[in-house]
Amino acid sequence: IFTGDMGMSIKFQPETVLNVVLRALPWSLILLIPATITAWIIGNLLGAYAAYKGGKTDNIVYSIFLFLSQMPYYWFALVLIYALSIKFRLFPAAGAYSVGAVPTFTWSFFVDFLQHYTLPFLSLVLIALGGQAIGMRTMTIYELNSDYMDYSESIGLSDRKLIRYAFRNAILPQITGLAIHLGRTVSGQIVTETVFGYPGIGYIIYQAILNADYPLIEGAFTVLIISVLSMNFLMDILYAYIDPRIKAAYTRER
Repeated sequence: IFTGDMGMSIKFQPETVLNVVLRALPWSLILLIPATITAWIIGNLLGAYAAYKGGKTDNIVYSIFLFLSQMPYYWFALVLIYALSIKFRLFPAAGAYSVGAVPTFTWSFFVDFLQHYTLPFLSLVLIALGGQAIGMRTMTIYELNSDYMDYSESIGLSDRKLIRYAFRNAILPQITGLAIHLGRTVSGQIVTETVFGYPGIGYIIYQAILNADYPLIEGAFTVLIISVLSMNFLMDILYAYIDPRIKAAYTRER
């Protein structure tokens, strides 16, 4: 691990495992990071909105969130392919770019890439969005029913300020949960990349399994684990800066 020598790939020989994984890693990160951040932002906003509105709006939106969060990644990917690729022919069904195209920093390739990128991106975002929204809805309802909210309302604070205070306090556990959701999204991305034939690490793992390429399987999972742990570590550091209570506790311990 420390030397980067993970052996030779059986499927892609004479290439080394490290070269194969590093070639696929940027494609996975381009898909994973924007999808995770987008789902987190939109999910938290919609969850807070549903909690604030309550009533029929909350029931309808919550049902949609629950349905999305429980859908298998492979099933939803197939639904998107059938609906938006086969039925309406809006987007390509597989790959990261057209056959014969060469990845370059040109506008034509960028447009071609976006067309192929849309379906895998939507597949990850919509499912992850449901779980984020449910968590934010629960935390916002808890904050809105807190004593300090009753006091703030009694002294005449506007609804806009009340929801702002509730949102700021409810978002803190969601930042911690982002690291947990990241691991779930990674597992879903492996399936999504396989279904769409997207050339990321997930698709590489699928190819390695089909060809019994054990060195490549071990190398790909090692890189995935290191990536997820690194992101979790960064989230812990970020949380200490966002939540002053954590930073104060750490300062007192020192």
